[in-house]
Amino acid sequence: MVHLAVALANTVRASTGDALAGPDGLAAWLREVRPRLRTPVTEADLDAITERDAAAARRVRDAVRALMAGAAEPDGHVAELNAACRAAPRWHELVWGEPPALATRTAQPAVPSALAEVAEQAILLLSGPDRELVRPCGAPGCVQFFLKEHPRREWCSAGCGNRVRVARHYARSRER
Repeated sequence: MVHLAVALANTVRASTGDALAGPDGLAAWLREVRPRLRTPVTEADLDAITERDAAAARRVRDAVRALMAGAAEPDGHVAELNAACRAAPRWHELVWGEPPALATRTAQPAVPSALAEVAEQAILLLSGPDRELVRPCGAPGCVQFFLKEHPRREWCSAGCGNRVRVARHYARSRER
């Protein structure tokens, strides 16, 4: 499963552009990652997403991408991530039942809280030992990132790997 911060960074796509271009794009992305979020995000929350929410998500995403790419001047990007985390504090509460369960609560609306959670995951990734595993895809024209969890992995997806291998084969066959 793709790390939540990497999934956010990969909402920029070479073929289809910006997946967070507007409220509908942010709603679709949050709907996709909602099962992995601790912050409860309902359909009503997704329907209420504004352009302001989408712009905030793009700022967080752009900061994550810049830091993953090794930004020469990271201070502004770090400040953006930290501000996103501070925007929506969360806490856990015990919900008594059979069995007792953990519920995540927030004093803010669900969308800023979910973005704060993703920003926090990015901070944990970029400050932890896995930061050494973050790589840009090696396929020409690809703008995605991935975690290099296998020594032989060089691409973000099997599709990118296949395109590189086909191009290599085509180049060899043309040389003959």
